[in-house]
Amino acid sequence: MKSPAPQPSVDRAPVPTATDGRPETISALPPSSAGFRCTICGGSAIDHGTLRDDGVRVLFCAGCGMGVVEQRPADTAHFYTDDYYHRAEDSAHGYADYEFTAEHGLLWTRVLIERLLPTGGAVLDIGCATGFLLRRLGGAYRRAGIEANPAAARVAAAAGIDILGGDVLAPGLATAHAGAYDAIASIATYEHVLDIRAAIAASLEMLAPSGVLILEVPVISESRSNADWYGSSFEHIFYPTERGLRSLFALFPGVHFTGTETAIAGYSSTYIGLATRDPDRFAELQRLLAAMTADDPAPLTEDDARLNLAYTVLHEFRPTPARIIRLPLLLERYFSPNLGKRLMQLWYGDAVQAVDAAAAGVRIAAAEARAATAERWAAAPLTTISIDRLRRRIGR
Repeated sequence: MKSPAPQPSVDRAPVPTATDGRPETISALPPSSAGFRCTICGGSAIDHGTLRDDGVRVLFCAGCGMGVVEQRPADTAHFYTDDYYHRAEDSAHGYADYEFTAEHGLLWTRVLIERLLPTGGAVLDIGCATGFLLRRLGGAYRRAGIEANPAAARVAAAAGIDILGGDVLAPGLATAHAGAYDAIASIATYEHVLDIRAAIAASLEMLAPSGVLILEVPVISESRSNADWYGSSFEHIFYPTERGLRSLFALFPGVHFTGTETAIAGYSSTYIGLATRDPDRFAELQRLLAAMTADDPAPLTEDDARLNLAYTVLHEFRPTPARIIRLPLLLERYFSPNLGKRLMQLWYGDAVQAVDAAAAGVRIAAAEARAATAERWAAAPLTTISIDRLRRRIGR
């Protein structure tokens, strides 16, 4: 049960930014709304609301900043039918090509898990789909998943993945697996659940004492366009903000949380969060997050550089000369045809931009040449002589 991962246009056009730090379309709302009760902080005051393209209002809590649809559905099963991972191009739900999207969208998660658990361990993927991430892990891992779509869950089970159930909120599921997992991934899943606070609590319950929770959710950015989240993926129930996520994790004593907004080129932002109860593990997470998001991979170790490249080039879609120079480090270990296809799209986009820039440069040069010619004609001695002669003739 995952949101469609970002699919920016190949030309990676600049993303418009919000002008006031809030979502682009803001509807007037009273300071409180009858029946509104925030599942995070319990507040009843609404800071603002935004209208999705399908007419559904998203309300943002004044107390903690978390966003949620005005009317949460009683059940979400109807969203995750068998075509969810192979939707039609014009559908506002699901994926057109899940395997392709997962290949580049989940690689950073795979690399991070393999860094944290180099000799293996127990890994749970909440919203595992067909088990793509778990199947790709190299090493001695005990793999388990939770998946709402029955067809996808059957594919994962056939690959040897232990499917715990279809809902992280299923009664008794977290208790039955308490403390069982060294790493839990929840990539583009928590925004789908009926109760995000309860889902985080269940996830933390299933972590081993030094276990790590790795999450990614759409985030309502204060500085970038949020149009993609309001114009598609209408199965989303929660609309996290960074303040909302930090308020949420602050509710769990002893849990250390860090994260970063992922400014995906050509698409709205996501937020990557890392949580653990172990202070030493948390220090390691902070170091790895800094390496993953570093502007320059040149000073990094080879292992840290692979993590950086998986995140910045393939997930954020932000190649730079310094990153391209080190890209063979990533490809020698993780190359696949779908990764090659993704890189081809990125480089095609760069080529289009280069051609457009060159054409624009030619047009600018031509315009500048015409302007310079006009200036020369205006200042030419011939013009002055002609005027002087005309004056002398008039004087006669």
